[in-house]
Amino acid sequence: MIARRVLVIGAAAIGVVALCVMAAIVYFIVSVRGGVAGMDGIRRGLALQAPVKIVRDDRGIPHIRAQNEHDLFFAQGYVTGSDRLFQIDVTRRFVLGRLSEVLGSPTIAVDMEHRVLDVRATVETQFEHVDSRQRALLQAYADGVNAAATREPLPPEYRTLAFSFEPWRAEDSLIVGFATVLDLADSWNEVIARDEVVRSGGEHAVDAFFSLTDPAYDTPTVGGKPVTVPKLPALRSFFSQRPAAWDGDARRDVLGSNEWVAGAARTTTGRALLANDPHLDRAVPGIWHLVDLQSPQMHAAGATLAGVPGVILGHNERVAWGSTNGTVSALRVYAERFTSAAGSAYVRPGNAVATATVRTERFHVRFGADRVRRYLSTEHGFVVEEDGFVRHAVQWNIAVSPRSPVDAFLGLDRAGSIEDGLRALASYPGPTQNFVLADVSGRAAYTLAGEIPNDPAWDLRAYDGSTLRAQPLQAVPFALLPHIAPSRTVVANNSNNLQYGAGYPYRLAPNYSPPYRAAEVKRRLDVLPRFGVADFVAIQADTVSIADIELAHNCALALMRTGANREPEFAPAFAALRDFNGHFDPASRGATVVQRVRGIAVRDLFTRLIPPPALRGYFAYGPGIVTLMRALRERPRGWFADDDVDKFLATAVREAVRQYGRDGVATTYGEAYAVTAHHPLAAFGIHVWDGPRVPGSGGSYAPAVQGPSLGQSFRAIWDVGAWDNGGIDIPIGESGEPGSPHYRDVADRYPRHVLTPLPFSEAAVNAATRNTLVLSP
Repeated sequence: MIARRVLVIGAAAIGVVALCVMAAIVYFIVSVRGGVAGMDGIRRGLALQAPVKIVRDDRGIPHIRAQNEHDLFFAQGYVTGSDRLFQIDVTRRFVLGRLSEVLGSPTIAVDMEHRVLDVRATVETQFEHVDSRQRALLQAYADGVNAAATREPLPPEYRTLAFSFEPWRAEDSLIVGFATVLDLADSWNEVIARDEVVRSGGEHAVDAFFSLTDPAYDTPTVGGKPVTVPKLPALRSFFSQRPAAWDGDARRDVLGSNEWVAGAARTTTGRALLANDPHLDRAVPGIWHLVDLQSPQMHAAGATLAGVPGVILGHNERVAWGSTNGTVSALRVYAERFTSAAGSAYVRPGNAVATATVRTERFHVRFGADRVRRYLSTEHGFVVEEDGFVRHAVQWNIAVSPRSPVDAFLGLDRAGSIEDGLRALASYPGPTQNFVLADVSGRAAYTLAGEIPNDPAWDLRAYDGSTLRAQPLQAVPFALLPHIAPSRTVVANNSNNLQYGAGYPYRLAPNYSPPYRAAEVKRRLDVLPRFGVADFVAIQADTVSIADIELAHNCALALMRTGANREPEFAPAFAALRDFNGHFDPASRGATVVQRVRGIAVRDLFTRLIPPPALRGYFAYGPGIVTLMRALRERPRGWFADDDVDKFLATAVREAVRQYGRDGVATTYGEAYAVTAHHPLAAFGIHVWDGPRVPGSGGSYAPAVQGPSLGQSFRAIWDVGAWDNGGIDIPIGESGEPGSPHYRDVADRYPRHVLTPLPFSEAAVNAATRNTLVLSP
């Protein structure tokens, strides 16, 4: 009887659990399918001056037609709230350090880090100083976001996490835009890491570990004789030769972008051509939201950061523009001496003692108790560490006198010529970017734009705060930044590499991204007398890494010279390296071997050269590949054990074989380095909304960039003036709503590098229309 009752109760319990599970599944399915904004019909009673028409093409891209600017930006806010509400909400919380309010204690460390700089106060100051027109447009955009949040279904993430959307404020678009500042500007962590290396190494450490470029591949954007890069010094001139223990990971994703432009005299179309592909985090939804915006005051199309009004990168009726990150200096760091490890008293110049200003922040933690952290500021700036006898204060003009970048991009959206675009960029505060521009006159141009402090440390060193008083950061004048004047004969490219040649008076940066992508793009451009759209598409699809060709060749020779190639365990790796043609294609085995060996070689080289306290920072932020390639080529005394480069490389291959196995070391690149774009909730085990798994294709130093978490966040090519001939593609889909047909609908097309036109003319938009939504007063 008891057994029977137990079975009955157990069966009932199982039934209840099953019903609960089924109910949860049904709820989940319904929330996903129901959480999709409508793309057809009429929405009445909105805060508009006149009706606005929003048509969508077969990719779901909105083409907005409004009768005035207020309504145009209201409608852009509405489509952003329809397509990307959860994304912009999470981005806002991420920048402000408020993720833990929704996600709990796992994100508290991120929140605390993000409040080191008081972003909310910084943005409020920005907002106070924008002109009345820009403020009105930001408010119209915010009103549109909020209207969509109340009129359209909430995305399923809100039901899954059981929280609600907070109304969008006009300032919140500036907050979302601040995410790029934090991501792209040279950070204080990087400066502190460089300072550790330079202080450990002495006078020759900069030449050894922070060269501006690899002289074998230097491709300055602004022409002229390349800069002279000092030879790598012998080891005895800086560090004593002592190995360092290291059990960390030396891999690092390479931030960057590609751009190139050609004036009409160099194209087959008789019009200027411009190409751009920024390399940013691989995620779903992607960072970019494609839009086409038209009112009597402007008509612009391209990509905007989700949550920011206007078009950030794209074109209007007369001008196209693109950008790559400048990778230049941005701030000044001071090492402050505190009188106690947990106190707020610090030593000022003149050996006086002062008390730092205290800002207390409270963090609300879901499912947990509130947390409180104290943040300090000295006369030099905000302090980035919580405690310690030596902490670092950051002087950054973005915190001292913040200016909004939105005005510069709206100026580009309305520009009638390259000159108008350059005037808009003259007031652009940053993060510093390399801009290429082209207009319907057939001319093309290049300029570096953004605020770069004219500081002799160039983010390589931290100043001693106890001996040096704070001085205002004076920027290098815009007119003196590297640039190329508008011309129909211009051909220019940049891939975050050194912009200038010999004789330029400013260093501008601690170091630049390796020049290998830029050199490969220039090689492709140099072999063609004239360029067409198809040529630019082919360059964006180029998977060749010229530095890795050299590295693979050297590894194969090292195996032969040491006799390791005759050992059976090395056979697959040797064959793959010997036959490697430089293409990081899915079927390549040489690409897999060289990438694995490269990471090991970087690790092994610098664990011998850099003391452990500075090692982690150099692996995270240093230009290790440039230093490795130069050391293999120049062979300075003392850098390799017994000065034997062949032994060093053979050992790196041996270690790769040991880690991955005789045959595993040479698996195909597509299999070994497949990547997935993850939804923000994937970090919490929710993977159902991730993007598809994509085979490895392209590498860190090939124009077709692909890294563990980064890739080409969009690809655009503009045939300037014949806008319907060019196009733009994003990796996953236009919508951020998992139930939308446009959530993943372009993911299978993107890896094939097929350029998709973005309809711009009235005829092209009408022909492409699949859905029509009218917003009405």
